[in-house]
Amino acid sequence: MVMPNRRAGLFLKQYLSPVGDKPIWAPAIFSVEDFVAHITGLTIPDPLVQMSALYKAHCEINGTKALPFDDFIGWSKGLIRDFEETDQYLIDRASLYGHLSETRALSLWNLNERPLTEFEQNYLQFFRSLPEYYRIYREILTGQNLAYHGLACRLVAENPAEYLLTPEWNHIIFAGFNAITPAQLKIFHYLIASGKSEIHWDADAYYINNPDQEAGRFLRKHLKDESLGKNHNVSDYFGTVARNIKIAGIPRQVGQTMLAGSLISELITTHGPEILTKTAVVLADESLLIPLLNAIPPEAGQFNVTMGYPLMQSPVFTLFDGIIEMHINASSGRSADFNSFYHRNLIQVLQHSHMHFLSAYQHIGEVLNFIRGMNLSYIGLSDLSSISISNPYMDVVRLVMQKTSTVAELIHLLQELISLMKAAINNENASNNQSQSAETEILFNLAVILNRLETISADADLIGSHRTLRNLFREAAMSMPVAFYGEPLKGIQVMGMLETRTLDFENIILLSANEDKLPSGKSYNSFIPFDIRREFGMPTHQDQQAVYAYHFYRLMQRSSNIWLIYNSEADDLGGGEKSRFISQILHELAAYSSLNTLTQISPATESQVNHRDGIKIEKDQIVLNKLLVLAEKGLSPTTVNQYLNCSMRFYFSSVLGLGETTEVEETIDFRTLGTVVHEVLERFYENYLRSFPAKEDYHNFMKIIPEAVSKAMQKNYPGGDTKNGRNLLIVKVAETWIKRFLQQESEQEYNPSAGDHIIAVERRLEDSIIINTSWNGNLKVNLKGSADRIDRVNGLTRIIDYKTGKVENRELRIKSADELFETSAIHKEKAFQLMCYLLLVNKEEKNGSHSGLTQAGIISFRSLKQGFRSLEITDQDSSTALAEFEAGLIRLFEEICDPEIPFTQTDRKEDCYFCPFKGICSKTEEKQDW
Repeated sequence: MVMPNRRAGLFLKQYLSPVGDKPIWAPAIFSVEDFVAHITGLTIPDPLVQMSALYKAHCEINGTKALPFDDFIGWSKGLIRDFEETDQYLIDRASLYGHLSETRALSLWNLNERPLTEFEQNYLQFFRSLPEYYRIYREILTGQNLAYHGLACRLVAENPAEYLLTPEWNHIIFAGFNAITPAQLKIFHYLIASGKSEIHWDADAYYINNPDQEAGRFLRKHLKDESLGKNHNVSDYFGTVARNIKIAGIPRQVGQTMLAGSLISELITTHGPEILTKTAVVLADESLLIPLLNAIPPEAGQFNVTMGYPLMQSPVFTLFDGIIEMHINASSGRSADFNSFYHRNLIQVLQHSHMHFLSAYQHIGEVLNFIRGMNLSYIGLSDLSSISISNPYMDVVRLVMQKTSTVAELIHLLQELISLMKAAINNENASNNQSQSAETEILFNLAVILNRLETISADADLIGSHRTLRNLFREAAMSMPVAFYGEPLKGIQVMGMLETRTLDFENIILLSANEDKLPSGKSYNSFIPFDIRREFGMPTHQDQQAVYAYHFYRLMQRSSNIWLIYNSEADDLGGGEKSRFISQILHELAAYSSLNTLTQISPATESQVNHRDGIKIEKDQIVLNKLLVLAEKGLSPTTVNQYLNCSMRFYFSSVLGLGETTEVEETIDFRTLGTVVHEVLERFYENYLRSFPAKEDYHNFMKIIPEAVSKAMQKNYPGGDTKNGRNLLIVKVAETWIKRFLQQESEQEYNPSAGDHIIAVERRLEDSIIINTSWNGNLKVNLKGSADRIDRVNGLTRIIDYKTGKVENRELRIKSADELFETSAIHKEKAFQLMCYLLLVNKEEKNGSHSGLTQAGIISFRSLKQGFRSLEITDQDSSTALAEFEAGLIRLFEEICDPEIPFTQTDRKEDCYFCPFKGICSKTEEKQDW
């Protein structure tokens, strides 16, 4: 038995097994690729071997002008594919390549007889060399007893008597074929003519009898070919069998997989789990595999992934790819024995989720905090020498940070990692055979790739750099999906469109039934243009689409319940359009037979699918206890503003205590810049409390501003480079701001003898407010803040907050204190902060700490000419505003502590753009709601 793929043979054995009461000899079952390889005795090489052989041909033809292997990889795949199709379609190579080179020459022809440039000459020479490329490439492969499938088919088709004269089987049956290449067809003709073979088709009258139906394009031609046999039965399942087809547009990938999971649960509830053996989930877009596996409900039990797991999507692959990338970007270390690694690459590798297989993962925090604390852009092993020897995670760090001067050393490092991971997985998952099998299978495939790369590198010295190794590593992973060997005939089947060939299921759930996915797009990686392909009978995108059409209709042929689900959400480049196959069946299938019931569900919007009313966090006793601790610790104006902007962010940050991960600063950020400016000014003014500096004091300090800024930078930006590039410019900005500010201050008319003086710098302000709660009675909530400077000028107490960011006048102007608690007051954060300072200082005044009029305001270093800008309250006097503000704080704190009011997400998108917790609540994905 010869069938289109291996999966078909497995199911055929299942159908043969119950025949009769006695054991029978099973027929030899082959895929067409395995059949041709078997009769020729040749081995089909993997893509890396083919690429290596073609590069040898390239070097032999071009000599010293040959491209580096890294540059060659990009276009080699297209040429390998062209050679495959040239042989499969038995094309006269001399005629094809001669036609192609002449066409390219015509495209460069010019009437003014301008000489061709060197690039144009090389371009033409390449096309003229294609026959030589083919000849040498073929000789290299066959010399190693290798042949790609197209070449093997051509060898048999051109010499059938040599390979097929005495087949080892008495009878050969070909079954389930549709688009047969000329080379394959010639083999079939020869065997059928010998009387030892026959062919069986899987065809339906619906698409065979309609000459416009592209699904029957190839079969109509084969059925008319009497040399392939005369007695061919054509079924009419579409006209005689009832089927229920539901079509649904669901936004985004996750939405489709969630619906698939719900449909599987519904099938189990309605028909029992045994129905799953008759059910398949088909993915037109194979990138849906991972979210689908997460969406399959637990009650589904065993399921089988027929399509193979994309190796490039596995976490283990991303770890190894990250290690290679880390070594690519490494620089020569400060020691000859070590390299220095870019901190982002190193941290990405060390905190990878699969590093826990190699060591005690709980120790990673100590290592990562140490690396981030050094604030070095490039880190070597010598920089980590002070980390505790008892930290077992350091063994893994030392392993991945080994110096790899050559490609062979890097490959050896990765092979060592695979051995360690395999041993660790076997120990850890001894009780979890399924998980152990999956991880081990992935590691096995990676080991095969690395061994092949090692052989290629040693054999031909093709891989000369780490970057080339990474490119080949990715190419190999892309062409080698992981096949999991589980229970292929049990449970629900998950497969791609090509894996459905010859298989029948009662229930079909087809995902991503979108145009450009079903059928796939017109992209074609080839050196042979469309018109020449059509002239020589080579396949075009039209043939590819006809193949997909057959797969689509044949899949539905014997099915009773079909769900066709497509992504209704258009992205930035378009999309969201259902497949034209769906439009065809909506127009034609119901008219063909009333037994076909089609139901089209209106496309849902993303918000309808998600059914999101927003995340809510109820205040249980645990949360209330945390609020008690927070009330005692104290709330700052920044914290209260955080609650006003988004109570969910307040919950994450202040209640749970979650913070942003400290990262290495390659460039000094605005917070570090602000801290440095504040510290330098604090250092200056702390020597002049109860007075003001004299003019000469200002001038003397301005001479040492660079030194003061440098010390502050060393404290707040340790290990960072402040002597070069953008950081040097930022340091100069800090020096300039401070110098201009002090210059301006020295020109102010401050009169210490008249009572003008500095009261405090970086003054901590604290007081408490009593609120009433339903669960704890009266509760004291501490309010705290820190004023950058408090001074007395002309009898007025000024509370000054320095700002290194931009401050607009409207941000400091309010009508009344109540305005600060309104939802629309998002731009009033600075005014809220100043009101808090006023309230706290006012309470101190009542206690005798200060007296007289008080103002709170801002000095912005981006607009120093405006000087001190105070908070402006237009419709209230100061005392009324403070009383109203305190009453508003009481109401707000009681709301925070009210167990009946949950923490919720904000409705304002501008609050989410830079929120560190947006990945948790996913609010930024709800575009329609905005």
